[in-house]
Amino acid sequence: MSTLASSRAIPNLGGSKPKVERRARAHLFDRFATAFLWTLALALIALLAFLILYLLVQGLGLLNWHFLTTADGVGPQLFNTFYMLALSMLICVPIALGAAIFLTQYARQGPIVSIIRFAAEGLAGTPSLILGLFGFLLFVSNFGEGHRLGFSRLAGALTLAILNLPLLMRVFEDGLAFLPRELREGSMAVGATRFQTVWRVLLPAALPALTTGIVLTAGKMIGESAALIYTAGSNSGGSSGWLSLNPLLPGDTLTVRIFYLEAENPTVSAHLAAKATSALLIILLLVFNLGFRYLAERLNQRLRGDRRRGSGWAGRLASLQALAMAAPARVGEALAARTGARDAVSGNASTRHDADPRESNQLESNGRESNDHESSQHE
Repeated sequence: MSTLASSRAIPNLGGSKPKVERRARAHLFDRFATAFLWTLALALIALLAFLILYLLVQGLGLLNWHFLTTADGVGPQLFNTFYMLALSMLICVPIALGAAIFLTQYARQGPIVSIIRFAAEGLAGTPSLILGLFGFLLFVSNFGEGHRLGFSRLAGALTLAILNLPLLMRVFEDGLAFLPRELREGSMAVGATRFQTVWRVLLPAALPALTTGIVLTAGKMIGESAALIYTAGSNSGGSSGWLSLNPLLPGDTLTVRIFYLEAENPTVSAHLAAKATSALLIILLLVFNLGFRYLAERLNQRLRGDRRRGSGWAGRLASLQALAMAAPARVGEALAARTGARDAVSGNASTRHDADPRESNQLESNGRESNDHESSQHE
């Protein structure tokens, strides 16, 4: 009896104590790591907010309509900033989008595609100063000899396009590569060509990611200065003619203006103008990034099926995506029905084939009887 009681006794739980201690230490380390990461994030946010508020407080009071719209202020530089931004985006976006579509939808994955991606990543890490010198040799001069485009807006826009093309291409490529495979397979299953699938299904579905890439690239272009110093020049056409759309005219941007005010003209008035220009640049970047991110989020909501906005191209896209998602099942049902019909036809044919010998025997017997009857009548 005592042996049975000892065998059913509760085992010793002293071995679970190290596990409890390890879990307590892991929980403590997790709380410490979480607090450390939160501290770093809050410190970074505080530093960024301090810089933005400092620049706004120093230069916001110096901004006025005369400063923004005349050649005495930053009117030419403001116009050149948006002009070169639009010109470089017109060059950069179609090339980046075409390259991303080719790499994700048409190209066979292999060493050539790997080399292209490696070259794009290497070019994306090149300093803007190096690409500015490259733009000077290629666009401004004829490799250091003679004159090609000269210091012009077009040379600056081409240099900005080369500088930001790898980043935009990688963002576009990731936006298209992370789409569900069912979209492409369903569209191809209902009979769409590859180009129709890309144009009508994949690009609208990836539009939020594409918009995000455009916003990031545009913000990076607005803040560039080193690449434009060697290509676009520092003269904006004087007091007249700076609103011209001629791309061959020289023109500096807001960032280049800040550089020259602080580096080559260190006076009190130049310092105040640099503060005002910095505040204007911060406001433009905030409005541009926040505004386009808001538009991208609204567009993403529409593409996710927000029906409060009514029907439209988003509704047609949703119906097309639903049709594409249901296409494989419909194709399977159609194939099953065709297979069943083919089996039924083959079954009827085999039945008729089996019935043919009996019919032929009956015809032969009838023929013999008719022949015997005719011979008996003749006799």
